[in-house]
Amino acid sequence: MKKLIAIILFFPLASIAQDNERFIAKGLFSGKGTLAAGQMTAFKATNMYVSGNLEYYIEDNISFRGGLYFFLGTSNAALPFSKNSTCFTGFYYHPKTNNRLDPYIGFEPGISWTQLKAPNNGSIETYPYNISTYPQSINPLASVTAGVNYYATTFTHLFIEAKYVQGIHTSDIPAVSLSEFRIAFGFGFNIWTIKNHKTT
Repeated sequence: MKKLIAIILFFPLASIAQDNERFIAKGLFSGKGTLAAGQMTAFKATNMYVSGNLEYYIEDNISFRGGLYFFLGTSNAALPFSKNSTCFTGFYYHPKTNNRLDPYIGFEPGISWTQLKAPNNGSIETYPYNISTYPQSINPLASVTAGVNYYATTFTHLFIEAKYVQGIHTSDIPAVSLSEFRIAFGFGFNIWTIKNHKTT
């Protein structure tokens, strides 16, 4: 895993010397789809997601993005959630570069759809998470994301990003933390919506 992340980061950095013009600009439309992992702060558990987002650059250094994380499961059977899917939308800032690298940082409010896990038959649970009379809940979230894109071609790019999510599951039991750190990397697509933009 560490070697793969290093390769993804090194590849665009090694290409900086070959570029002298900024690639991104107003009118760029891009999308990503990949697997993502999340480490919860209140539990020793790693969540897995299928994630995807769509993004449009409304200015040369400002973009608007919306994304989804579909919960696949967790590495820890004691985690109280059987569902934990989320969606986010917000604005991103892209510091100016003179190459195909595109670092970014953004704030995204969002919502989560969570469901408390049902108790295992015949087991004695040591926590009260699954005694709620309404185990499903929709909860507000806040998140901060930082990452970098590398626009390898006119139509494709690589990316790696980290996201911190803050929130709680609310029901008729004490609040349960939803906070976690997430990481995702992979490939995306991009197209230009402004015809006169340079695409070579």
